[in-house]
Amino acid sequence: MEIYKLTTFLLTIELCDIINSQTEPVANVQDATVKNGENAVITCDYTLTGTRTFLAAQWYNSTSTGDRLNLLVNSALTNPNGRYAVDTTQPGVANLTIANTVLSDDGYYLCRIVDSPDAETGEHFGKLTVQYFESSSSLTIGVNNNITAQNVIITCSGTVGGNPVPDINLYRNSTLIKTQSTLPLTYTIATVSEDDGGIYRCEASNNIGNVTSNTITLHYYKPIFEQYTYTVGPGEKYVITADVNANPQEVTYVWSSDDVNDTDTNPTTFTFIASSVEDNTIYEISVIATNLIGSTSKTMWIAVSEKTVEPCNSNIGLIIGMLFVGIIIGAVGFYIGQIIYNKIRKKSLAKKRDTDKRKQDTYMDYVGDAGEQNQTYQDLQHKVEESAYVNVKTGNRNKGLKA
Repeated sequence: MEIYKLTTFLLTIELCDIINSQTEPVANVQDATVKNGENAVITCDYTLTGTRTFLAAQWYNSTSTGDRLNLLVNSALTNPNGRYAVDTTQPGVANLTIANTVLSDDGYYLCRIVDSPDAETGEHFGKLTVQYFESSSSLTIGVNNNITAQNVIITCSGTVGGNPVPDINLYRNSTLIKTQSTLPLTYTIATVSEDDGGIYRCEASNNIGNVTSNTITLHYYKPIFEQYTYTVGPGEKYVITADVNANPQEVTYVWSSDDVNDTDTNPTTFTFIASSVEDNTIYEISVIATNLIGSTSKTMWIAVSEKTVEPCNSNIGLIIGMLFVGIIIGAVGFYIGQIIYNKIRKKSLAKKRDTDKRKQDTYMDYVGDAGEQNQTYQDLQHKVEESAYVNVKTGNRNKGLKA
């Protein structure tokens, strides 16, 4: 019993010595997260031993293993220091504030606590994560084939960046149908159905931002026919073509008729020869067109008539109409041209006759005084008209006049 008491006493003295010898401050840094551009706050909680007092808090950049790098700020010296500041107003807490964070602020930070009287220190480090979404991120969406029935592949591609890593999402209308964290994202429709139709888009996003691709539209529907009535001449060979609109475009056809047989092997056409006489026979021919979405039937009636009535092509009708208008306008223009030509011709002939008359008047008969043979010039008088006095040189009249 005495030995037990002695042992307990010695252990108590040793424990007290250990506690009293613990003089270093205890620091603890909590990891922090901040959005790029916002202010970051990294918390450092510390504990001092006994009656020791707080002197200063120092913050450093550090390695991922806690090795101190460059000093950022010291609460006992220059505080704040640029974008860095230490808040020690709350006992036991020394928070580091980094203003207007940038991507390069992402990393490790070490808190060092100094106390008195003999400047014992305690330190700890933590991680600051700066979150962002890369503003240059871009996405596009494409499809390998939107009219086939099988293995339709939709692809999201592009360049996306951010922290945390953005999710890549594929939507049909407003329903999320696939998500992953890497590009490209592919989505395969093994066999299409009507439900696969819709508007598809890709989106990359994290809690900071997002980017959306262009859209593509897939529309799947069963075959669609138009209803027609045909006319064929007696004894004429006629080929009916199944003209349908469908997606997927892989369509099968089943033809049937109680009136006439199909004479060709092409599944998209029905060929027959009409009766050789005009007997007002009407052939009824049906076809069923089917794709993966569904089936549609069509019935055609072909009447036998002496003249084949073909649908009037609107373009041909327009051309013929313009031709007739051109002929009429040409005829009217020709008639008006003839009238104008005749008037011009008559006017030209009248002018020519007037010119000839003036030429005749130039060589008019005249009389002169023949008594004076030596005159170089003499007055002339027209025999009929009133006197017209001109100076001429005398000479033989038959040889003409010289001016």
